[in-house]
Amino acid sequence: MFAVVFDKNTTDENTAKCIEYYIDELGCDTNIVPSFANDGSNLLDAAYENNKTKTFDLLLNKGITPDKWLTAIIATEFLVFFRENSDGIKDKKASPELLEFIKTPKYKEFKEEKFKLIKKLLDHGQDPYYYGYLRVILKIVGDEKDLDKLLESEKR
Repeated sequence: MFAVVFDKNTTDENTAKCIEYYIDELGCDTNIVPSFANDGSNLLDAAYENNKTKTFDLLLNKGITPDKWLTAIIATEFLVFFRENSDGIKDKKASPELLEFIKTPKYKEFKEEKFKLIKKLLDHGQDPYYYGYLRVILKIVGDEKDLDKLLESEKR
């Protein structure tokens, strides 16, 4: 199953069809972790990293458990986005340029997109605890309140 997710020549639609066949017809477990994945990453992580959104949604609907590694990927995306658009975070401090950048529509759009993803993952059983790393990053830039609200709403 991992081979088809990682295959750059297989479209997202065909990947989703193959994965659905493996799960429904062959009885494969969506929560499989390959022996080469020392970090415990799963099919959902692979689908996300390979931008296969239909496959990602299919896996969630088929009962895959979102794990902690995906939260690390999302948190890292925030760091990379900050670095690409400002001086980023250095020595656990936000640069003045970054503090201005988080007020822009570009950042707000990025954050909204990621928070929709986080909500979807939480709705499918991801543990809110795993977002601690992202919370630290957002606290450095003074923008952790929306994440806190989202995580708190999922704990109820």
